[in-house]
Amino acid sequence: NGKLDRRALPAPDQSAVATRAYEAPEGALETTLAQIWQNLLGRTRISRHDHFFELGGHSLMAVSLIEQLRNAGWRLDVRSIFSAPVLTDMAQAVRANQGEATFIVPPNRIPDGSTALTPEMLPLVTLSQAEIDTIVETVAGGAANVQDIYPLAPLQAGILFHHRLQEQGDAYLLHHLIAFDTRARLDDFTAALQAVINRHDILRTAVCWQGLTQPVQVVWRQAPLSVTT
Repeated sequence: NGKLDRRALPAPDQSAVATRAYEAPEGALETTLAQIWQNLLGRTRISRHDHFFELGGHSLMAVSLIEQLRNAGWRLDVRSIFSAPVLTDMAQAVRANQGEATFIVPPNRIPDGSTALTPEMLPLVTLSQAEIDTIVETVAGGAANVQDIYPLAPLQAGILFHHRLQEQGDAYLLHHLIAFDTRARLDDFTAALQAVINRHDILRTAVCWQGLTQPVQVVWRQAPLSVTT
């Protein structure tokens, strides 16, 4: 009937696990990588031809791998871990990453209390003065309430694409109903939520695209929480 009789299967042993002949890591970088793998994977030794994911590695562990490499003075991105999961190949990817220029985020050039914004104040994005004026018109409080403007991240661009694609509703908008037994509790909750908004720029960020050559994210200096009762 097509069903598998699991009880009839032999018990798996070490021969069921793919193994490779051990070859010691070569050089300081491979040795450092192997030590990091040992710590993350709980292994006593790592061969230079071992596969990170076959030994139990996963995406969350990859983040720790990158951090430990950074602490050791090396750079590696997540994509390289997935494209070069074998230790010796990963070491080559690390070496290649060392030659890449490090991007330094320029300081914010919009002074507090600005009554007007100009292209020179926005080093992370190329916008005409007309486009900047269009953006400012969408911000409550005008230019004085604009903290920064920069392009969308790839994930944000995907969210905007689906938002514009849908004719009604938005898959990324979630609605929750919360009840409070007293007005005081409601006020405490909204005050705490406002404090979180004040602290994190991303919660004060709007996306603008109409009338622009490219969509941008606009960080407001102040975004008061609107509450109606």
